[in-house]
Amino acid sequence: MYINLPKSVKFIIEKIKEHGEEAYIVGGCVRDSILGILPNDYDITTSAKPNKIIDIFKGYKIIENGIKHGTVGILIEDEVYEITTYRVEGEYEDNRRPKNVEFTSKLVDDLKRRDFTINAMAYNEEDKLIDYFDGVKDLHDKKIRTVGNPDERFIEDGLRIIRAIRFSSKLGFDIEKETFESIKRNSSILKNISRERVSDEIKKIILSENPQKLGLLYSLNIFKELEIYSHVENYEDFCTKLTILKECNISLEQRLLMIEFLILENNTKRLNKTKEKIEFYNKNIRKNNIVSKLKYPNNVTKYINNMIDYMLIDNIDLDKIGIKKILNKIGIDNLKDILKLKEMYYKKVGDCEEIEELSIRKHSIDKYTEFIEEIAKNNECYKINDLDINGNDLRLMGYSGKSIGEQLNLLLEIVICNPEKNSKSELMNLSRLNKID
Repeated sequence: MYINLPKSVKFIIEKIKEHGEEAYIVGGCVRDSILGILPNDYDITTSAKPNKIIDIFKGYKIIENGIKHGTVGILIEDEVYEITTYRVEGEYEDNRRPKNVEFTSKLVDDLKRRDFTINAMAYNEEDKLIDYFDGVKDLHDKKIRTVGNPDERFIEDGLRIIRAIRFSSKLGFDIEKETFESIKRNSSILKNISRERVSDEIKKIILSENPQKLGLLYSLNIFKELEIYSHVENYEDFCTKLTILKECNISLEQRLLMIEFLILENNTKRLNKTKEKIEFYNKNIRKNNIVSKLKYPNNVTKYINNMIDYMLIDNIDLDKIGIKKILNKIGIDNLKDILKLKEMYYKKVGDCEEIEELSIRKHSIDKYTEFIEEIAKNNECYKINDLDINGNDLRLMGYSGKSIGEQLNLLLEIVICNPEKNSKSELMNLSRLNKID
């Protein structure tokens, strides 16, 4: 097997070999190259100790941040290449990190400490592919399998549990049976892993080409162990509907919002009223949803928790005034996004029992979309900043303190219902007639 190595990578490997040491590209870059995917970066493993690597590449900028663990960074043509000495790891602490790292002279010792067979291959142009654990076979069979005993690998590093699902979602592979069963047995280990690391891996699953693999986090009790709301009344139906995530934009906010909506719908089918559905979600799910239990930016958490109620907008009969009141709260772009998500939902996985009901839902979405287009086209006011009067104008009229805000809100209510009244003279006249002392 031949892998076309970048010029700088070839240079590094050859330079190390000139000094009597072994060197190979290793891990994800080998896997991706075999799959025909251009690697994002190239990791290099070597028999040379860190001090020797520093000596070999004297004259180049050296980055020693990882030297404690045997990794030296070399800057070549504005690119940092990490070179790591073959190593074996001691006993692991807290299911995440080894207590100590020891260097070894054998490549096989280094490769067998790695997580999955598809990530435990090495390559250089002289020796070609080194594949002690049948990684190529697993790539061919589209399987995620641990190197050696899966229980040992997961107990060493609990994050590998979610990484297995992440690689499954990234590559569209299945998780091999023994590895799958081991994840079931060991999912409680995730309690010991930092929420930041877990959140990052789950984010990658959500944004992958196969985000429906998120269903494994429910079926394997991973979300339950993370104290994320995980009850699903009809698991097969839920997983089928998760395929809609592939249709969403590659946006964390939009995909998370769709996930929360699917959970809401799955658990409130017996409830007919929109108010009851929202009450159930607020009481049972919101405080234990994904964004509340994991570590995502505040703007993402705020977006999901603010928007979820509006994902039921097509269950409500609203006129244009009602739409403008919603626009005042969440803005035109957010409401457009929600209507697109709902339109996508009904087109792909909507399960209204009657064709008539489905038609009503679609009609509501079309009607609300037309309202938004009309509001935008006519430049109709739906927020205070669009009023043809402001706080300074009211101050000149004798308003002060909180009465300014109260009066602006009162004027907005009037203008939302009567767009033609949004003129400065009309609003000043209304403010004189309805002055709040």
